Amino acid sequence: MNRNILMLNIPAEGHVNPSLGMIEAFVANGDCVHYITTDHYQERIENLGASVHVHHDYLKHAHIDPASSEGILSFLHVHLHIALDTLAIVKRLREEITFDYVYYDSFGTGELISTYLNIPGFSSSASFVLPEEWKHIIPLHPNHLPPLDAKANQMLAEMREEYGVAPRNMLQFMNNQGALTFAYTSAYFQPQRDQFGEEFIFIGPSFPERKHTQNFPVASLQESNVIFISLGTVLSNVEEFFNKCIDAFKDFDGKIVMATGARADYDKLQEIPEHFLIYPYVPQLEVLPYADIFITHGGMNSVNEAIQHNVPMLIIPHDKDQPMVAQRLMELGAAQSLQPSTLTPALLQQGVKEVLDNSEYTQGIARIKESFQQSPGPKHAVNQIEDYLKNE
Repeated sequence: MNRNILMLNIPAEGHVNPSLGMIEAFVANGDCVHYITTDHYQERIENLGASVHVHHDYLKHAHIDPASSEGILSFLHVHLHIALDTLAIVKRLREEITFDYVYYDSFGTGELISTYLNIPGFSSSASFVLPEEWKHIIPLHPNHLPPLDAKANQMLAEMREEYGVAPRNMLQFMNNQGALTFAYTSAYFQPQRDQFGEEFIFIGPSFPERKHTQNFPVASLQESNVIFISLGTVLSNVEEFFNKCIDAFKDFDGKIVMATGARADYDKLQEIPEHFLIYPYVPQLEVLPYADIFITHGGMNSVNEAIQHNVPMLIIPHDKDQPMVAQRLMELGAAQSLQPSTLTPALLQQGVKEVLDNSEYTQGIARIKESFQQSPGPKHAVNQIEDYLKNE
């Protein structure tokens, strides 16, 4: 039976990219996929056979600082804006399309839209499924959330009045639940796996080719030692970190690839040595095969892709799930970690040397990669959803 599937996500690389394998699996199953996101992801999603419906990119220029009340409220405003735009798009689409179910990321508006349409919802996790004792790390957790300001209350009132729905609480925007939850990791890699019941299904990550326009000189990395550095695409105030990297590796014999994200202010970076390749966005899947080591914030998508390409890592965790990812990698002997608050150029140099000089890290990565290869994959998720719907 062919289905009309609505897919929802927060517009961030580390959340959209892990969902691409599911698009492929749905389309291969003969289903019609409608994906709501920003124009930044439109090309790569349409190339997989889905229809894309675009909302404004509120996340791109938002000031996100989980350590401050203003930063947390700014992040909440992003979620509320996206929710209102998504509701407007879905209201229009439902006039022409009868959706069978919603498939959504743990971040974003998925559960809200499932309630609005009154149809089943299935969630996915781009990272580990969070055990209860870890949920306090989420920025929108009640432990961190300041009192809602007038702007947030106004948007919530508009949501209730116009669409008759509202989130249970603000944490829902970063902790969507579903009838089934599909985690893009392996049961081996998942911490505290025994805490989760049969409704949590660990299908492993998938790595579809991402066809999109880019002008990065990948060929220049051939026959060079390569250090690849990225903190993802969401963090703000990253210039200090990248300046430390410039200090640490200005005399490195090889290439330094730095993906700064769109928020970095290049005027705040010190003089860039000739062997540094610095870009706001780097085609990660194309660079990783050449990398000798990956210095990363520990976002799950980046970690999975490094494991897939057998690249040892030095993790600099910042927020959300990243400390848990770093901890789990160290437990499994697959990475070393440094704290951003005490980071120095000398520590960066020492961390890179430690990882490159010890084969135990590549052995740890190999064990995780094997667990990925033994995971059932997106096709299994499609079958599990179909079995659930038939039994309801």
